[in-house]
Amino acid sequence: MSLGDLVARVPPRFDHLSVLASADLNCITYYVGESPNAVLHLRDCALICRPSLDADLPGVHLIPVDDPQLAFYRLSAAYKVDYLDYSGMTERAGARIHMDAVVPSSCRIGPGCILGACVLGENVRIEANCVIYARSRIGDRSVIEPNTVIGATGVMWAWDGESRVFLEQLGRIEIGKDCFIGSNVTIVRGSANEATVIGDETCMAHGTMIGHGCRIGVRNHLANNVSFGGGVVTGENCFFGSACTVPPSKNICSETVVGAGALVSKDTVESGVYVGMPARRVSAVKQKMSGIPKWDV
Repeated sequence: MSLGDLVARVPPRFDHLSVLASADLNCITYYVGESPNAVLHLRDCALICRPSLDADLPGVHLIPVDDPQLAFYRLSAAYKVDYLDYSGMTERAGARIHMDAVVPSSCRIGPGCILGACVLGENVRIEANCVIYARSRIGDRSVIEPNTVIGATGVMWAWDGESRVFLEQLGRIEIGKDCFIGSNVTIVRGSANEATVIGDETCMAHGTMIGHGCRIGVRNHLANNVSFGGGVVTGENCFFGSACTVPPSKNICSETVVGAGALVSKDTVESGVYVGMPARRVSAVKQKMSGIPKWDV
């Protein structure tokens, strides 16, 4: 089914895309399964689904297709947004800043930076050669070190039998107050209507990669080259050692310590120290642990 055909099947009142879990009014979302219970929360929206879905959904406009994910990805092209829009930028002290960006005079913006229509808090410091995409918010006193990208496009695609169809990433970034984001870090914006959220007082060392829709709790510390897949959720006061990996959609409970190089293949449901590939809990968190900060909370 072509993009034009899909657009024609969506009533005009449904004007934005949404992930299924957080579907809101007047959105367009999709579901690949056949369980009615998974979509009973939907209200006044359009649902791209399989023809075999048998669900009583008052006010929900069904768009039956053979491959709902592929159709949703293809439809996202109709809602594409220019997150940098160079035509709307002006140069300030060696940086290029969009006319709709909110940048208080207390902020420091280094040379070579490119800022889309983002919103910065007071006393934010962004060092040289960073890129901050539109729909990014950075809280007061947060620091972004050189060559970091905030709000990058994630790589999500579906195969149509001949080529890849990419999902347009249309979400946003929310970075809290007093955060430190090191050099050469990439944080991907959320998909559709979701946000990638970095909690207050979180630190990320250089080389870390954060996927779309992650929700990182307050006072987390990520050492160098940590990698989070999309949709990872962490609690408060977590520590992630150098080069550890958390695959997509994993939940990490508060006060979790993940050792260097570990692979967290399952949700952690108990505070403690996790090491290995796959990671397993080996002990409780001690009062004093070498190389791990002790939060005063």
